[in-house]
Amino acid sequence: MEVEVKEVGPSEIRVVVRGETHTLLAPLIEELNARDDVEFAGYDVPHPLKEEGVIYLRVKDGLDPKKVLREAAIKLVEEYEGLERSFREEMERRVATGET
Repeated sequence: MEVEVKEVGPSEIRVVVRGETHTLLAPLIEELNARDDVEFAGYDVPHPLKEEGVIYLRVKDGLDPKKVLREAAIKLVEEYEGLERSFREEMERRVATGET
C-alpha cells in the first residue's frame, strides 16, 4: 500500500491510497465519521479496475486533519488486532476441545 497526501489545508486533507479500495477505506471512513471532531469524511474509487482510492477529510477548525486521520487509522488497527486475537483464541479453544 502506498499513501500520498495530495492536498492539505488548515482543516482539510485529500489523500490518495494505492493498493487498497473499499476493504480498507470503508471502515476507515466509518471510524472518522463517528468522531465528533470530523465535519466530513468520505472516499472515492475513481476507477473500478485500479486499486486506488481517494480519502477526503474535513475536521473542525483548529484541528490537524493529518493527526485526526492518523488517530482513526490507529484505532482501526487496534480494533482489528483485537478481533484477530479473539478469533485465534476461539479457534485454538475449539481445536483443543474437539469442537467444530
